[in-house]
Amino acid sequence: MSRVLFLTESFHPVLGGGERHIRALGARLAALGVPATVVTRRGDAGWPTIETVDGIRVIRVAPAGPGRRGKYLMLPGALWALWRERSTYDVLVVRGTRVLGLPGLLAGRVLGKPVVLQAEINGEMSGEAYIWGTRFERGPVAGLVRGLVALRNLLMRDADAFVAMSRAIRAELQTAGVAAPRIALLPHGIDTSDHRPATRAEQREIRGRLGLPESARIVCYTGRLLRGKGLDTLVEAFARVAGGDPTVHLLLVGSGEGQALSVESELVARVRDGGLQERVTFAGRVESVADHLRASDVFAFPSVYEALGISLIEAAACGLPAVGSRTGGIVDVIDEGETGLLVEPGDASGLAEALRVLLADEDLRTRMGRQAARVAASRFDFAQSVVAYRCLFAELSRRAVS
Repeated sequence: MSRVLFLTESFHPVLGGGERHIRALGARLAALGVPATVVTRRGDAGWPTIETVDGIRVIRVAPAGPGRRGKYLMLPGALWALWRERSTYDVLVVRGTRVLGLPGLLAGRVLGKPVVLQAEINGEMSGEAYIWGTRFERGPVAGLVRGLVALRNLLMRDADAFVAMSRAIRAELQTAGVAAPRIALLPHGIDTSDHRPATRAEQREIRGRLGLPESARIVCYTGRLLRGKGLDTLVEAFARVAGGDPTVHLLLVGSGEGQALSVESELVARVRDGGLQERVTFAGRVESVADHLRASDVFAFPSVYEALGISLIEAAACGLPAVGSRTGGIVDVIDEGETGLLVEPGDASGLAEALRVLLADEDLRTRMGRQAARVAASRFDFAQSVVAYRCLFAELSRRAVS
């Protein structure tokens, strides 16, 4: 038995893909008799500092409240928690290398714990994740950032293991000097029994229950409404499609509330200014997105950076063809021309055209949706991923005591 502690910037009740993955994995481990603990930031003053969620012991550290600085200010409390809890775990898993990676690794070395590092998004080991979307993307500052990240990587590549959610992240780790045997390619898995395609009758019933237009062709996005998710591009592309087709509808499931990178208010304003209020539904924060996916016809996932995308896998399991950006782990989920279409990140016209192609052809949507469901079941089965994680943690524990 290998007791596991996950160190992560955010966790439940935040509903991002990474947060849901840790919750599902930790809950399954706990159910199998493998104690799981999460140390994370207390993003809201109303959240308890210590609680149990699905069998997972959750410890939240200061500071409370939103703001990007909190990711850095949480370090003293997080490191103290790692020390205080040192007798309760055997393996330390650090999710996100931008802020927690190096401190987590050094803490693990001091405590004699094997450390697993897992990137949240592509670009963390190359340095791109620090500067994308800023005025420093090019020029001398960009070079300086990449140089400092390369120096940091000289230390971080000493971690006992790395989990890569996608082939792109695995390649990035290898480019950064991480030895191939230390990298485990472990995509996030989902329980496909919770996500399945809807019959026409089921779709009509779900739409009526959710207040969605019964006869529309619905384009859906699920996930947090944050900068970097390409949602400004999606709204622009949808406006182009909607201008020539009065029967399409956009469904945005998720929220940016309390997040430093939230674009929710900007999206609402763009929809209002474009006169699209009747054509766009903001569903808000939803605990389970399965019904919203099953009510839809096409899934849109236009992220600029994306490690993998649990939302995309869930949509595939629900039988939805997808249009996604050609970046990160998205290309590991969408087989172009088979389960969906790929466009360049930030290309609103390309995204609009791809949406038109799928929305105009029901047979194509049906064929791609069936193949997407097969891909989700074969590549991203949650039970298989749990077995792989347990084997990884057990092997690291054995090495630590040998």
